Amino acid sequence: MTEYVCTACPLQADGLEELQRHSLETGHVGICKSEAPPAGGKLSKLTKRLVVAQGVTLAALAASLSACTYFYVKWQSAEAESTYLKSPSGAGRNLKSHDKSRDKE
Repeated sequence: MTEYVCTACPLQADGLEELQRHSLETGHVGICKSEAPPAGGKLSKLTKRLVVAQGVTLAALAASLSACTYFYVKWQSAEAESTYLKSPSGAGRNLKSHDKSRDKE
């Protein structure tokens, strides 16, 4: 009957000596089978929860990045428009010249 299992590979050992030899050869760590988590038990539920949490976190991060990119582009276009309006050849000059030509008529 198998009493010990390796945590890094599928080795199952009947005695402690066999597990120690495997541990010395490979550097793997073994545990008593009674201490191993049951297959499909709490460990798998925890793993599933972590995967779901990671997915939700990545989705939120992607949405935040998308929103930041959108607002950065809007800010850049508003800044460019403001710079154009303040420039000597911008809309302010064009409006003043338009007013002068209307006054002449």
